[in-house]
Amino acid sequence: MSRPLGELSLQRFGEVLAGRGVGPAAGSTAAVTVSLAAGLATKVAKAAADREAVDELDRLRAKALRLADDDVEAYAGFLEARRKPGGGPAAAEAIVQVPADVVTVAVRVAELAALLAGTGPDALAGDAVTAAFLAAAAAESAAMLVGANIADSADAGGELADPRVEHVEERAGHARTLAERLV
Repeated sequence: MSRPLGELSLQRFGEVLAGRGVGPAAGSTAAVTVSLAAGLATKVAKAAADREAVDELDRLRAKALRLADDDVEAYAGFLEARRKPGGGPAAAEAIVQVPADVVTVAVRVAELAALLAGTGPDALAGDAVTAAFLAAAAAESAAMLVGANIADSADAGGELADPRVEHVEERAGHARTLAERLV
């Protein structure tokens, strides 16, 4: 894809997602979901006049969209490197690091959304709770991809026992717990 995913309409994104071949897939979808969760939480932060949260959520939303594009590039690079002798360790690292970064952003969005659920306007509590659940789901999806991508890179000469898997699973579990406490 030559056009950033954040510039696509939702309809077009869905069409590209449903297409064959290398393109946006699970990692990009998790990142886009984080971006949507951040947008929803920003609505609540604005209504609460929490400028600091608005600014941070705006940065997180933009970062999540960049990660969606990074995920597409990383996986395409991994597949290309895999065809070459040596398998490309740097390319294998990228397919692990990008979803790990998605987990980090998603957890922070869940934390902010959970905070806003308690401090924002009552009329928007459902928006904050939804943002927390979306961010938690994206964190769990991205954490699963870290493990799956480590296994893929192990097929290309990487190592299976990687402490990052446990770390991202713990972080995603934290986001899930935050969201579940809201209902």
